[in-house]
Amino acid sequence: MNSSYKIKNLEYLNVNQKNWQFYWKELGLNIEYLAETKFKDVDSSFLTELKGLKKTTLIEVSSFLLGDKGKTDNYDQIAKHDLSKEQKSLFLLLREFTLRKKKSILEYIQRTKNNIEYNSELALVWSLYKEAPNLLFDLSTYHHWRNRSTDNIYTYGKSQTKEYVLKIVNEKGFRDELCNSLYAASGKANSYKLYSYSVIGNILIFHLYKKINDKTVPDFEQPVRNREVKSVLFSVDLEHKRVEIRDYTTREKEAVLKYLSKTFGDKLEEVVSEPYLDYNHETLKDTLLGADKNNENKMSPDEFSITAITFKRSILPKSPLIHFELENDDVMEAVHAAHQEGIVDLRDLKDVKSLRIKMSNSSRTIRTITLDSGDVIFSLDDGNLNDETREMIGERFKNKFDVPLNQPISNLYFERGIEEKIDYLMGIGRAEKFDNTTNEKFEELLKEKLICKIKIEERHCPVCKEVYDKETDMCFECEKSLISNMKESIEINEREALRYLERKLKPFLEYPWSVIKDRTVTIEKQGYKLLVLYHDETGEEIQFLITARQLSRKVIKKINRMAVNTVIVFAGSSEVNLEKHNEHRIVPKNFGFFYVMNNSKQFSEFMLGLSEEFSRRWKLSSSKSGLEAYRTIKEWLDGGTDYTDKDLEDDTYALINDITPNNVKWGSKYSGKIVPEGAFTLSYKTNREIGKYVYTYDCKLTGRDKGYPLDIGEQRKAAHYIRNMSTSDFLKDYINGEFINAHLIISNKVDIKKIEAMNNHLRTERLETRVKLIKIETLVRIYELYLENFRDISSKPNYFKKFLVELINKDTDELKMNEVEKEIARLLKPGLMEQQPLDMQELTDAVLKATNVEELVRK
Repeated sequence: MNSSYKIKNLEYLNVNQKNWQFYWKELGLNIEYLAETKFKDVDSSFLTELKGLKKTTLIEVSSFLLGDKGKTDNYDQIAKHDLSKEQKSLFLLLREFTLRKKKSILEYIQRTKNNIEYNSELALVWSLYKEAPNLLFDLSTYHHWRNRSTDNIYTYGKSQTKEYVLKIVNEKGFRDELCNSLYAASGKANSYKLYSYSVIGNILIFHLYKKINDKTVPDFEQPVRNREVKSVLFSVDLEHKRVEIRDYTTREKEAVLKYLSKTFGDKLEEVVSEPYLDYNHETLKDTLLGADKNNENKMSPDEFSITAITFKRSILPKSPLIHFELENDDVMEAVHAAHQEGIVDLRDLKDVKSLRIKMSNSSRTIRTITLDSGDVIFSLDDGNLNDETREMIGERFKNKFDVPLNQPISNLYFERGIEEKIDYLMGIGRAEKFDNTTNEKFEELLKEKLICKIKIEERHCPVCKEVYDKETDMCFECEKSLISNMKESIEINEREALRYLERKLKPFLEYPWSVIKDRTVTIEKQGYKLLVLYHDETGEEIQFLITARQLSRKVIKKINRMAVNTVIVFAGSSEVNLEKHNEHRIVPKNFGFFYVMNNSKQFSEFMLGLSEEFSRRWKLSSSKSGLEAYRTIKEWLDGGTDYTDKDLEDDTYALINDITPNNVKWGSKYSGKIVPEGAFTLSYKTNREIGKYVYTYDCKLTGRDKGYPLDIGEQRKAAHYIRNMSTSDFLKDYINGEFINAHLIISNKVDIKKIEAMNNHLRTERLETRVKLIKIETLVRIYELYLENFRDISSKPNYFKKFLVELINKDTDELKMNEVEKEIARLLKPGLMEQQPLDMQELTDAVLKATNVEELVRK
């Protein structure tokens, strides 16, 4: 067979004018047909397709067409730009490519990218193309894989590196041996070539083409040669040591397994697909924790002993794994003692990572493999074992633990196992054939309306099985009429999931947690409903966001900028999201965790742990939120992003919160109440001087040329704030019965005469508080100088607070930027030092000078 070809991922590292048309054809787009029909008039087609986009998609796509600074959700603004024909054609082709792969795109991005920049499928695909055009072959391979039916799984024992397995792609000898093996298995009837591949973390997917026909077929213009192909796909899961083959004949399966066995130097064992249910989970748990109560079939140490076992978690600090091992003796007595001390426990079968068994003539490792369904396989490393010994190990393992080797063991008897099964069922996308116990859970989720069945029309090619959208009639690749049929899709009901969470948690709420309510925030023109809990003693707020979608980096940044501790509850999502988004103000949690929660003690323990975790993160989180807010405002001031009054409210709080921790955020939290956006204090003690000051603030964003309209209503509102707050005994005690020192107006544009009028109004109301304007640019400059000079400021924190107080309390209507810069320069001069630092460079030089290296060597 001819093997002098390049795999598509490697052939199209770059796309240029010469290979552009072939690139799109290889990705399954019928370029000639589209050029004659749908895209005959590129300009008209571009405007039609552009008009059909949602606003949330339009604003993301506009960044690729006009650049980040030109982002807009206005169709007319994009349409009037002088875009090249190449730009418009690229947009149309990417749109066409995206239409048939929506779910595949979201899954691929989730599993391969740590930071997701966009929400829409079109923008996600465009970002991949921009990163590297050949990534669309990665995506296309994954799409083919996920649209083929799942099949039997095979396991192997020897660890393989990604670099080694990818030799199948990168080295001609490996590739030729695979294709020649398949060619021989077909009785030399079919030729094979490795077409493309995909790397999804530690999973490698290989897509082969099989030539099934080579004939001349009639064509409207002239007869053409058609070398018809079908697909063969297989995957290698390096982490779990699993192989799966899809779209194959029996001979092809045997050839691939034989090839991989030879390549890996290890025999591949088929895993029984049906999960094993016929066991007592309490007995299994006791046995794995060393409390073996099964005396009927007890074996002597020579017959069967466990010399090592590793658990994935323990209560020991900084110990994600805990390993027990004895070289020639059974280790389970030590495991039992550790369990009684509370050091190890078993929430589900996944908690066991591996164990090593010893018999008189053999010693072998057994690993656990977790399937997507949540079930667990105890997989035997049986390399170089004869059949008799392999069978004996299997029998004695079953005798000891009451479960078989190399077969999925249902995890549903364990609470954590139920949790994982719920997450699996909510994320499957389409109904599968389940065992009875799993099917009961599936029906339960349907009854609770957490998931729903949706009928969708699906069209696929009878030859290559490619799935198309319902507007398409013919397979672009095979030129065959599509077969149409109705299929059921499973979708998560996010709104009902939020209601379920509220119903679930309400009965568990105990002091100090209370006040459960909904809140809606808009991020990137997408609405998100949140569930909010309050701590009655500390005023701490924790909000819960439920999503079945992938959250873009912009959404994550916005949540961090809000400076509110947030639990993101992922429904039907993988462990990837739980690891990826666990940062700063965010703790991710799977929906199944709350689904199995059944008492207030569990909830109280969870909330206590959550509060402690957020407390540990407080310093880093406040700095991160402040920095993100600073960058966002700077980008807006430079004209590079949309900005709303809610953004300003969140960002202002994040900046203040990083500078002074004694603060509170009110604003939209108490909509309907006459309260300012928030309040904060500044206090200091320098020499014999003690200062304590309290300030409130309001944020006013406007697009009006005349500035924000601070009319008589706003003046009365400010007076109302001040008078109401002065009734607080705690406030009176803090500032010795005085009024709030100043009410700050933070705005991009206000006529200074409006501030004067507001101050005059307060005087007529006999209120001593001053209203002061701080323009957004000035606030940003204060924070900028704070960051740039943090080392110096940290050695004189009291003087820094005093410096801020003097600036704000100055008898003027506006705090101006030049005042800030002048005063910070004065603050940084030598002399105002509360904590004299030690010169570490001088110390280092002195230590090195005092150390006689030659003398030390002689000694």
